[in-house]
Amino acid sequence: MSNGDLYTRREQTLVKHIILKHCLERFAIIVGSHWATLTYIDCFSGPWKVKSEKFEDSSFAIALEQLRKARDVHKKLTGKKLTLRCFFLEKNPSAYTKLKQFADQADDAKIDTKNKKLENAIQDILKFVQDGGPASFPFIFIDPKGWSGFALKTITPLLRLNPGEVLITFMTEHIRRFIESPQKQTQESFIRLFGSSQFKDKLKGLEEKDREDAIVTTYSECVKRVGEFRYTSSAIVLHPEKNRTHFHLIYATREHKGIEVFKEAEKKAMPVMEKTRDEAKKREREKRTGQTELGLYSNVVTQDPSSYFLSLRDRYTSRARAAVLSLIQTKRQLAYDEAWSSAMTFPLTWESDLKDWIHEWEQDGRLGTRGMKERQRVPQLGQSIFLVWKGL
Repeated sequence: MSNGDLYTRREQTLVKHIILKHCLERFAIIVGSHWATLTYIDCFSGPWKVKSEKFEDSSFAIALEQLRKARDVHKKLTGKKLTLRCFFLEKNPSAYTKLKQFADQADDAKIDTKNKKLENAIQDILKFVQDGGPASFPFIFIDPKGWSGFALKTITPLLRLNPGEVLITFMTEHIRRFIESPQKQTQESFIRLFGSSQFKDKLKGLEEKDREDAIVTTYSECVKRVGEFRYTSSAIVLHPEKNRTHFHLIYATREHKGIEVFKEAEKKAMPVMEKTRDEAKKREREKRTGQTELGLYSNVVTQDPSSYFLSLRDRYTSRARAAVLSLIQTKRQLAYDEAWSSAMTFPLTWESDLKDWIHEWEQDGRLGTRGMKERQRVPQLGQSIFLVWKGL
């Protein structure tokens, strides 16, 4: 069965898995250069709706594959043998049976599984990480199906693991629909998600896309604050058949290299997302009309998702540009690393965009740089380069 067939009618999961795969691939290579043990924690393992008998379209199988590849690379290049450790958690008994079956077949990595809710397994996870020793670096994946089961207070001990990085699936579509529900039980669940009721203040007077952005930004800030992370960023995963957000992937790290890797993964996944959205929309039209789309008409209708995607990219790059420009104008002299950190917070915005803005401001005489090496054309991270505002 081809990769596309595995994800038919769950194209959003394919995008998520591409980002996870790329993040783990680079994470394992980079971290493996300094740490002897790689520890992967999957807090909502499933499997759910997988089509591969070998679980190739599950997050846990993808993760183990990438860790194995990194181990092989290090072995070949340096002779270093990395230790791989995985903790897979699933509360559903029938899904757990399949998960356990997969884990029991792996004989080249230390894998623990638990049939528990995340709320009841925090100490199990912490002990598993601790047992990896001081040379272990954990990567935590929190991938729920809704917004419950991972209250901020619950996951705080995991967020505070240092070293450590975390990737969270934030179910934006569901949260957007119900966050202003008058039901007391629903409101209490959101208070647990954000850690307090203060998130409501950030949403006052906002509608539609502005409200969605505020929800994601507020949650990202909560994760960053509680986990004492230096950087957070988010990637948008769109609904396969409709022009709206399905969920966000929120990444938190203490090293700028982590954000570099995450942004590379986001950029790599976006063309795949657009292609599969085209295919999903075409499939639904054919189902509705009972006619197969051929020829020029088929080519024309696939342009709409790209238009929507480009409108989103324009939205976030414009906001990122304005945020960076405001910082430079306020401080008059801004470290490039700080400008980069501000820009990379926004989805669909990449370092190449930031460098384009800097070049534009330099060309019109408003901006200068300090700390660039002779013949260096563009600023780079970690080189103590400053952006100096000259104005007009």
